[in-house]
Amino acid sequence: MLEERQQRLKDLMKNNGSDCLLLFPGVDLFYSTGLETHASERLTTAIIPADTDPIIICPSFEKTRLERGLQTGTIRTWEEDENPFELLGKTLQELGVNQKQIALDNKLWFEWFLKVREQIPKATFVDAKAIVQASRLIKSEGEISLLREATKIAATSIKDTIAEAEVGMTELEIVKIVSDKLSKASGTTAFATVQSGPNTAIPHAGPSERKIEKNDVLLIDAGPKYKGYLGDITMTSVVGEPSEKFKKIYEIVYQANRAAFAVAKEGTIAEDVDKAARQVITKEGFGKYFTHRLGHGIGIEVHEDPYMVSGNKLVLKEGMCHTIEPGIYIEGEFGVRIEDDVVVRKDNCEFLYEAPRRIWE
Repeated sequence: MLEERQQRLKDLMKNNGSDCLLLFPGVDLFYSTGLETHASERLTTAIIPADTDPIIICPSFEKTRLERGLQTGTIRTWEEDENPFELLGKTLQELGVNQKQIALDNKLWFEWFLKVREQIPKATFVDAKAIVQASRLIKSEGEISLLREATKIAATSIKDTIAEAEVGMTELEIVKIVSDKLSKASGTTAFATVQSGPNTAIPHAGPSERKIEKNDVLLIDAGPKYKGYLGDITMTSVVGEPSEKFKKIYEIVYQANRAAFAVAKEGTIAEDVDKAARQVITKEGFGKYFTHRLGHGIGIEVHEDPYMVSGNKLVLKEGMCHTIEPGIYIEGEFGVRIEDDVVVRKDNCEFLYEAPRRIWE
């Protein structure tokens, strides 16, 4: 999968007129090399030339750790009493790209950019987003398989947690339950949010010490990180018996979710997916209570391109993965959000995993 990905990056570099990519710790470096690194004051960087294998520059004491994850390329190291940017400049000069166009990590610290530019002042810098993000936008079938598993873990963990939720438990106690389930299944909990009662009317409110009361609405939005890829599912249910108003609102949100699902195929404009869901909710008189965009892309970040939002003219293509998460939030009462993770296909849309709904029944 990594070899295919690196070839795609090199093809995009050539189309972009860039001679190499220069990436720093973060998700783009992971995507491009398979290496998990974390930003610190010590320089670690990946040089990915358009025509040769990657070169990783890192502190000497990090070499053994990075070698374990390196699938292709070589590692060059620097010592604590050396200037690592001099090694970077020397390496780029040896590659013959120090006076050419370099696609630079768009999340690079400005201080480090100045140090890079000092070493290669005659280079031309462009935003690597046009290369890396363009590649990340279309998932391979291997990536889609990982996303399917991550989404399945999310949905199963949330469903099982809701089944265990009881009156008297706090939101924080339920967070621990769902987090434990996510970690047990995947090794890592990426995020978990639990809201109950009137707190469900506040999108993305953090969990609190509020105790669950009889017939409370319960909303859980959570996901794991599975082999570098994220799942993101939201389920809304009831601890007890649902009111007639809850069932009405839930059905409207569900139909909005399915309306968006029906149009999210290759050739559709991203904003039209949002529009399809929003029209359903607006027609029922609750448009002002749907207060956020419909969805976001999902992959090695939980929020990435493409975004399903008014104004986004991006044309969807097969392999793009994103969420569909309409909601209605009535302040002081309750909120309902139904979130699915999907993949765009040529003639339709597929659930990465079809999460069960109406689970109070």
